[in-house]
Amino acid sequence: MGRCSMHPVVMESKPTYCLVTRRFLFVIVSLLSFFIVRLPAVAYAATSVDKRSPEKAIAEAKGDQAAVMPEYVHGLFLAMKGDFWGAIDSFRKVIAVRPDEAAVHYSISQAFYDLAVPDSARVHGEAAVKLDPGNTYYARYLARLAHDMRDYDRAAALYGKVSSADPTRTDIMYLQALEYLAADHSEQALEVFEKAVRVDPLNEEALSQTLLLQIGLKRYQEAIVTIRQLLGQRGSETKLQVTLGDLYARTNQGDLAIETFKALIASDQHYVPAWIGLFDYYISVGRMPDYLRELHGFLDLKPLSGDTVIDVAKLYLVRSEKDSLYVEPARILVDEIIARYPRDSRIFVLKGIYDVRHDRVHDAVACFRKAILLDGGNVTAWEYLITSHMDLKENRKAFEILAKAKSRLPGHTARWSTLEGYALLHTGSPKRAAAILEAVVKVKSRQDQDLLIQANTTLAMAYDTLGRKKSSREAYVRVLELDAHNTLAMNNLAYLLAEEGTRLNQALRLAQNAVMLEPDNGVFLDTLGWVHYRLGSYDLARQMIEKAIATGVNEAEIFRHLGKVYEKLGNPEKAREMLEKSKASK
Repeated sequence: MGRCSMHPVVMESKPTYCLVTRRFLFVIVSLLSFFIVRLPAVAYAATSVDKRSPEKAIAEAKGDQAAVMPEYVHGLFLAMKGDFWGAIDSFRKVIAVRPDEAAVHYSISQAFYDLAVPDSARVHGEAAVKLDPGNTYYARYLARLAHDMRDYDRAAALYGKVSSADPTRTDIMYLQALEYLAADHSEQALEVFEKAVRVDPLNEEALSQTLLLQIGLKRYQEAIVTIRQLLGQRGSETKLQVTLGDLYARTNQGDLAIETFKALIASDQHYVPAWIGLFDYYISVGRMPDYLRELHGFLDLKPLSGDTVIDVAKLYLVRSEKDSLYVEPARILVDEIIARYPRDSRIFVLKGIYDVRHDRVHDAVACFRKAILLDGGNVTAWEYLITSHMDLKENRKAFEILAKAKSRLPGHTARWSTLEGYALLHTGSPKRAAAILEAVVKVKSRQDQDLLIQANTTLAMAYDTLGRKKSSREAYVRVLELDAHNTLAMNNLAYLLAEEGTRLNQALRLAQNAVMLEPDNGVFLDTLGWVHYRLGSYDLARQMIEKAIATGVNEAEIFRHLGKVYEKLGNPEKAREMLEKSKASK
């Protein structure tokens, strides 16, 4: 995933005009830097630059260093016209005579930068800063260059140097802090943002960044102080007050948390985030009767749309999958909604999804059938009913229901074909699955992004099963083009590359990103470990795969991977143990 540069060279709507303007300013700045104490020579340079060849100018410069000035002016105007290589030639001739002239190194660095030759630009930029350490203009330019080259530590150091020269410049502090963030140095970033706030207590950008970092670093009590400061500037902003209530809850200040959430509800009974904050607090401390009482109060609001309660139910269903603390509250919530909206097909789908997630598939089937009975056009209910029968190994029944769905809802051909491809793949017919899914991918427009992601993902798996690895990789790439944060595609593509032993650095980035987004996913951790194994980093591989097994996954392949890692680490006993576990898992 590419990182957007926060220091673009040109961002205006009239690029040609702005480029010329920037080059003109570059000439002016460079001339001032180089000639500020050499005005008589500048006059000579301006009148003679077109009367001599560069070679002659340099030859004469052997005896008189001032004579190189026209060559420098010549280079500046070449750069202004866009002839950067010509400008570099002129600047190099000047450097041959004046190697310690910071302005010339800065000028040649700019020319290389415009030619997209960052390494050479960096060498001369560093030289300019070293030769003229007090020149903050050079330091800021080099900081932008270091950022573009992803040397965020160097960029932060340079902005720090500029900030030291002018301690009142909070904009420079802000840039330095952002560089620390890019370098994943959150503590240093927080220190700089806090410094900016001390200089300018009304700087809302710095305060907001300070708050985010304090929460991220779990400095909740400090974050409470920062929120109060922001509220003092902005007034009673509801989002900030919800965050304040949440921080009170995290710091065991329950009375203040309840008071904050209830004050928000009193001012707007339909402000859902405040209700959710209140529910979450009662759930976190095990006060289920209070949760149930407040839940009744929320659900009995008039008017309260079905869409709103469905969204709240979805939120708690997701939480129940990730945190056991929410399993029972989610069930209670769904049952209470069904009691109040007994004719809403959507809530029965959610109840069915909840049952599937908690291994009550037979109960889920009943819910999906009820949803279809209430609304025969509920496509999601049909889809889940079909896949639930597949989960129960009732494949014939699943295909019968799929045929019925096609007949009753013919306007959803692509969805039924995608589901059919999935069903065929999981019932041992990958070739037929691929043929159907290929047709979906070819015909379907990018507007139906979710369906294309599903079709390409299943198609990639079908290709993999058929041994068509290149086609599988291409399908996963299409998924990531549609959804750059699709962790399944990241993981599976990384594993394919690792198995083939190709583009291992790309595989490492993909696997790391997948684990970063889902750090407790055992399969993803195993993939990351296996990529490390392929790269020869055996101890890192061991750490990742052991962590994968610790999540509770019990797959033969993962034990086999760990066995191979132990072999490389010279531990044959552990290798044999993992091999036996692999056989047992099969």
